Amino acid sequence: MAKHLFVDDLINRLIRYPRAAASRIRIVRLRLLGARVGRKCWIRRIHVPRNPWDIVIDDMVALDDEVVLLTTGTRNAGPRLRIGRRTYVNRFTMFDASASITVGAQCMIGPYCYITDHDHGVAEQVPISAQALVEAPVKVGDNVWIGAHAVILKGVSIGDNAVIGAGAVVTTDVGPGERVAGVPARRIDARRQIVGEGQTDGLARNRDAGARLR
Repeated sequence: MAKHLFVDDLINRLIRYPRAAASRIRIVRLRLLGARVGRKCWIRRIHVPRNPWDIVIDDMVALDDEVVLLTTGTRNAGPRLRIGRRTYVNRFTMFDASASITVGAQCMIGPYCYITDHDHGVAEQVPISAQALVEAPVKVGDNVWIGAHAVILKGVSIGDNAVIGAGAVVTTDVGPGERVAGVPARRIDARRQIVGEGQTDGLARNRDAGARLR
């Protein structure tokens, strides 16, 4: 048994170390392009189509493969997209910001989610593609769990410790500690026990838990 544990650990290290080196290179590149990236972050093969100066990634954030950080508009005094400390974002999730998207600390965001702070005008007799964006800031609190394939739409505020069910489409605010699910998302119940920041095991635990959001 001990031999198997040693071999398994060795294999995992051989897989992990080249990825860690690649992550450091990506972080350096993002910083040189103007993004603000904190300490001890874990950045996989993500996409920043434009405006890297609009992005702030706090300490110990983990962004998995194919995450998209898209911002739109001329340069502002402040960032359009901020991802808080120790937050984990799973594969193929997209942030689409033209006004402001703020994600709090220690959140877990599942794969294939979409979070946006805008949509298009829909006036009649004018092509939708020609109409201006309709914007409203989005805020996600601390210690929020967003399940796979969830959609967070413009103007939504999600309170601390909330849980968003897989596949939910969130169109209205979610209170602290609430659980919501469905299309459109509706309140199921409230969490009975709130987990504080000091009760987590940090980034590694968030990464492992992220796989369970699928």
